[in-house]
Amino acid sequence: MRLKFLLPAVALLFEASRLSAAAGNLTLQNNLTFYGDNTEFFEPFRLRETNLGQQLESFLKAETGIHTSVRGGIFANHRSALDSSTEVLPILSFIYKTPESEGIFGTLLPVKRHGLIEPMEITILELTRPIEYGMQWIQDDEAVQADLFLNWQHLLTASSREIFDYGGSARLYCLPGVALGAQAHCYHVGGASYGGVVRNNFVGGVGLILESQIPLLGKSSLEAFGLLSNDTARPAYPGPVNGAGFYAKGTFSPLDHWEAFGIAWVGKDFMSEEGDGNYNSFGYDGVFYKSDRNYEEAGIRYSVALDPGVIFDFEIRSHWIEDAWAHSFRIVATAPFNVDVDITNKKSQHGDTKPLRTDSDATDK
Repeated sequence: MRLKFLLPAVALLFEASRLSAAAGNLTLQNNLTFYGDNTEFFEPFRLRETNLGQQLESFLKAETGIHTSVRGGIFANHRSALDSSTEVLPILSFIYKTPESEGIFGTLLPVKRHGLIEPMEITILELTRPIEYGMQWIQDDEAVQADLFLNWQHLLTASSREIFDYGGSARLYCLPGVALGAQAHCYHVGGASYGGVVRNNFVGGVGLILESQIPLLGKSSLEAFGLLSNDTARPAYPGPVNGAGFYAKGTFSPLDHWEAFGIAWVGKDFMSEEGDGNYNSFGYDGVFYKSDRNYEEAGIRYSVALDPGVIFDFEIRSHWIEDAWAHSFRIVATAPFNVDVDITNKKSQHGDTKPLRTDSDATDK
């Protein structure tokens, strides 16, 4: 447990209370997440994994002006019933907001991996890395939806390399239900000081997104992206530096709360550091390599609000990895609860229950 990180969080809580005293506008926002995720992979591209744990986000959000606010608190993650240790990290953010945009500096609370598709960032990051540290810009208007970020994962020291990733996703709506898409993600390891290897992994591409309401199939979407990858200076990397792939995903919602989806992928020498290994040509053991790749995935998702803001999600998936078949599933329950604190009257009362990541917190892309 990283208790030393709690000191700056506590300091910001006191500062937030002071700044908000005049307006009396202070909210304690909390979110509990209970999750189970299991993958049964035996192929060389992605290792099987089971995650079962609980998370807590708790922070005070203080409005410091018309366009600015701060939040400070803690994030706790208990990932295994067999391990009593709990990861505790600070939540410290400065937020600038207008009606159509939002800038965040400090702790980021990304939604759906900043909108990046599976070859860019693996979906398990939604559970294993639900908070990040860096900068983020979110744009949400009638024409453009975008989520751009810089996530600093590790500082450069004499004994370890610096690690950060950056990129984002964007949609440009040119016609009703039709959008042009762009995606980019770069993973960097290195640093100019202390010598050592400096390497980069870059993946980017453009695509087309179609959204519509189809009879019998309900709310539906189809997206297709052409992607390019570049991987440099990776030790003992057996493949070409450059690769490419084509990604297509269709979703359909024929019944309330239910969604069916399918993914098809064709790649050649594609390599993404933080993407799902099932899309890569490079195996997880650092040795196996297959230049031409085919991958398909199909699944069903059930999502329902048990109470206002309390969401239960269940997802089961089938995976066709070359000539092999595998399966996986995920269960997630989220329960937010907020408390409005009246600084002026020295009273606090429960506010309306609502989802945690709205308005100045995070926007699902």
